[in-house]
Amino acid sequence: MNEVQIDGLKRSLPSSWNELTYRQLLQVCSMFSFGVQASHFKLSLLMKFLGLKKKLWKKVDPQDAYFLCESLNFLLEDVTLTKSLVKSIRPSRFPWTRLYGPADSMSESTFGEFSKAQVRYELYDATKDPAILDEMIAVLFRPKRSFWWLRRHLVESPDPRRRFIDRTLAERARSISHLDPAIKQAIFMYFSGVQKALPEKFPNVYKKKPGDNKSKSGGWSTLIISLADGKTDDQSLDRVMHSNLYNVFMGLEQKSIEYFEFLKNHPQND
Repeated sequence: MNEVQIDGLKRSLPSSWNELTYRQLLQVCSMFSFGVQASHFKLSLLMKFLGLKKKLWKKVDPQDAYFLCESLNFLLEDVTLTKSLVKSIRPSRFPWTRLYGPADSMSESTFGEFSKAQVRYELYDATKDPAILDEMIAVLFRPKRSFWWLRRHLVESPDPRRRFIDRTLAERARSISHLDPAIKQAIFMYFSGVQKALPEKFPNVYKKKPGDNKSKSGGWSTLIISLADGKTDDQSLDRVMHSNLYNVFMGLEQKSIEYFEFLKNHPQND
């Protein structure tokens, strides 16, 4: 976080994606839709972040303004947002209902939830179909469990959301179709940041064999079956899919290490 003092007035400027506030993130997402030049993009956000009145803004030296704009260059680089700033949303069709999102870095989410959201993330990134984005958000945002105020003391997971069920997805996606586009974009960027952070934590899971151009999201099947002790029945695979995301990735990382070690020692089997 960068501290700025203008005429005795102190302000803070974010220096990374995870230092943004909820309001600042929505301001960034709203600006992305305008398609403005990078310099105008940064200057506009600088004015919004500082929240200065016009009289005080005129006292800012142009060179200082340029330097402060440069400190926002991270917004034009890879999205590294893993902090869940959008805690909940209220669907337009059911305004009395609130849907709750995942925790920071999806630390309490299941592998099944992540994989289902990732499929839609990649499809939306390729097609820009808003209905696909609605489905991705509907995977991540779900109602709170019944009597959570009591059940929270009786379960191990602090995740308040109901278990993901495919048959409720379509209706939930329709209910959030009219959600503020800036909020939708903020959720998309959060999931993008989570995805980008995983290869750093689990490099062998994302490591590719030479000549293998398939995306890892479509190449996990063999590793998942191995975590299920080689079983392919619904119960065994369901156990893996409903396990904690990071527990599964730790298992996949170990399996990947063993796999690449095997290839190293047996190159004829590559």
